[in-house]
Amino acid sequence: MRVDAAALHDQAKDLIRAGRLRDGRRLLDRALSGAGDPDTRAALTGTLGYVTAELGDSAAGLRLLDEALAGDGVASHTRGTLLAQRSLLWSRLGRPRSALADVTAALPLLPEGSADRARALLNRASMFLDQGNALSADADAREAARAFDELGLPVQSAKARHNLGYAALLRGDLVTAIQLLTQAREVLATLSEQLSAMSTQDLGEALLTAGLVAEGTELLQEARTAFRRARLPRLQAEAEFVLARLLSTQAPAEGLGLARVAAARFGRLGLDTWQLRCEAVMLACRCELRAAHPEQARRLAAQLRARGLSSDALMVLLLAARASLRRGEPVTDPRLPPASAPGVRLLALAVRAERAQVLGRDAQALAILRRGVEELLHWQSQHGSLDLQTSLAAHAERLSRQGLDLALGGGRRSAVYTWVERTGALASRVAPLRPPSDPQAMADLAELRTLAQSAPKPGTAEAVQQRELFERVRRRAWQDEGSARVNRLVPLGHVQDELGATDSCLIAPLTGLGRAWALVLGHRRATLTDLGPVDRVRQELAGLPADLDLAAADLPAGLHETVRVSLGDRLVRLDSLVLAPVARHLSARRVVVNPTGIFSGLPWTLMPTLAGRPVTIPGSASAWVSGRERPHEYALAGFAAGPRLARAEPEVRRAARSWPGARTLVGGEATASAVADIAGRVDVLHLAAHGRHEPDNPLFSHLELVDGPWYGYDLDQLADIPEVVILSACEVGATTIRRGDELLGLTTAWLHAGARCVIASPASVSDAVAEAILPDVHQRLAHGVMPADALAEAAAGHPGLVSTFQCYGAGW
Repeated sequence: MRVDAAALHDQAKDLIRAGRLRDGRRLLDRALSGAGDPDTRAALTGTLGYVTAELGDSAAGLRLLDEALAGDGVASHTRGTLLAQRSLLWSRLGRPRSALADVTAALPLLPEGSADRARALLNRASMFLDQGNALSADADAREAARAFDELGLPVQSAKARHNLGYAALLRGDLVTAIQLLTQAREVLATLSEQLSAMSTQDLGEALLTAGLVAEGTELLQEARTAFRRARLPRLQAEAEFVLARLLSTQAPAEGLGLARVAAARFGRLGLDTWQLRCEAVMLACRCELRAAHPEQARRLAAQLRARGLSSDALMVLLLAARASLRRGEPVTDPRLPPASAPGVRLLALAVRAERAQVLGRDAQALAILRRGVEELLHWQSQHGSLDLQTSLAAHAERLSRQGLDLALGGGRRSAVYTWVERTGALASRVAPLRPPSDPQAMADLAELRTLAQSAPKPGTAEAVQQRELFERVRRRAWQDEGSARVNRLVPLGHVQDELGATDSCLIAPLTGLGRAWALVLGHRRATLTDLGPVDRVRQELAGLPADLDLAAADLPAGLHETVRVSLGDRLVRLDSLVLAPVARHLSARRVVVNPTGIFSGLPWTLMPTLAGRPVTIPGSASAWVSGRERPHEYALAGFAAGPRLARAEPEVRRAARSWPGARTLVGGEATASAVADIAGRVDVLHLAAHGRHEPDNPLFSHLELVDGPWYGYDLDQLADIPEVVILSACEVGATTIRRGDELLGLTTAWLHAGARCVIASPASVSDAVAEAILPDVHQRLAHGVMPADALAEAAAGHPGLVSTFQCYGAGW
């Protein structure tokens, strides 16, 4: 039977584009057996060479392509296709200059508007991406996407948009990157395991770049496993390389081991340039572990530059400079190309600051570090998602710590204030931009509520669906655009004027230089006190959460008293370490507490030094001043009682008596939609329900309503935000501390959404405490008393109760 070589070739190419390489190779072998004319044989041989290389034998694949190009009778269009294919092999072999030369020579030979030319542009975009040239990659990928759209080729168009997404990632535009990579993944994941894994890998890299370490690592491990299962060792090694590179700063020992595995795998495949790139990652890991040698780094940078890998070479040179500085060797200021990625720019600024510090130019070092933090803030402001804003702070962790340590070492209280403000709760300085209501997100959250009520068992279809919905809600939020605006830092003098005007003082407990410190501000005075080794505070903090939870539990009288005494003793010890040394400076009636890092979870209202005094925890002094500037009026109040909490209905009914015309939702009325409706209409919102803080996904922390959990993500769908929110529930005042000392939880979500202040508990809540104290708070709020004052007065009226409720935001 006669073989139609051209038809088989077309079928083979379709299989190859779908990632079914071995099936495609079988068809190519059949087609070659029936190919007669030189042009057809050359085209088939070239495609076979490409597939052979993709399956692991790059040298054999290159020989086949050279053979095809050397033959006579090859048409111009076919020669262009062969050059484009060979350019891909050069790229796989780590020969970027040869790859670019071939694909650039191929483009004039391929007809304008043809699919082959569009594919060549797409491949050249990938090569530019490998070199870190985002602008050139973006131009080629856009032209390819337009051509594929005109040709009606949606799969190829998805691949082009995938490359556009990766180019956005290199520029630091994570919103666009996640949007495009997610959209492309939805198409590519349906075609083959290979394409699914490739799109998963790049999305994982985007999430790791965003500082979402657990989520990004999970996707990269998933891609690595898929490549191994499909017996694609080169792609498996690439996934390992990407993961190792991204772990180099966050888990350098793990990254070092993984880079060695990838290098060995590339070595077995004969891909020496990829081995060099792995050596660059190993060097980055050793630099973090303080085991890098600068001369070795400079030699490696020269080798990378010789291979055309200028982006990798630049990173290695920055690491070489850092290693030299640590050895006391002189270095010059690193210079960067104008289009360098944000992560590279931040590393270069850190190196410049280290150099200035070594030269004794502390003021210059602080100026450089300030520029770095401001660049990070600008990057954060491009993203509307609080989840992404807080995770991105990890990129400035080193800059922030270095700046704060320099300020502490200099002993100037104004400099310490500025760096506490500059580095604590960075995301709070980003001007929020409320996203438009998203019907799909609302539907997904409603479906999650329904699933949560059935409590799916692990491994069931319902549990899988629940996980997919969690991921979809979160990823849709990541795609929200930011305001691109950063709120100003309030000068120290202005803060002190506000403190004086409100009979307040401010304490900012912090850590630096291996010690604990307290910066205290009053109307005309600022003090900085060394509190001693930070480990002493950590030891006392270790058992605090358990003590707080036990104190709120329903225990027999004798045991309850024992627990209460134990908690009291621990609080006295903590107070002696943190507050007692500065108590004489905390003479004002009210106290603004601006804790960072390990101090963020303390129950400040229970600390002996602060007993009975109004306390507010705003996130930063600037946030407190800004919150105070907003006009406030408590005219309307709304209440809701969740299910399976006996005290909830009596509590909200009693509290509502203080507010004429208050709307109260109890029993079957307290649904998510009804609560959302009143939340958008009132000035004061009180929710009494079971609550849960989710440390791994803080914006899925929730309150239990009659139709299921009401999540942090639900706040984005509200028409308006109440001025004061009272969360009468366990744990929902708790926060997850992310790298860079960024806090995330329900309280931060409400404040970010626009609430002026939130009253909540960072620990379990005693029913007796909530039912006694919170109605009394409302009685005072309704008469115009400020929230923190109302809470302090209400708690003082019940001296026998241990209240962990605190005021977050601008409490007065």
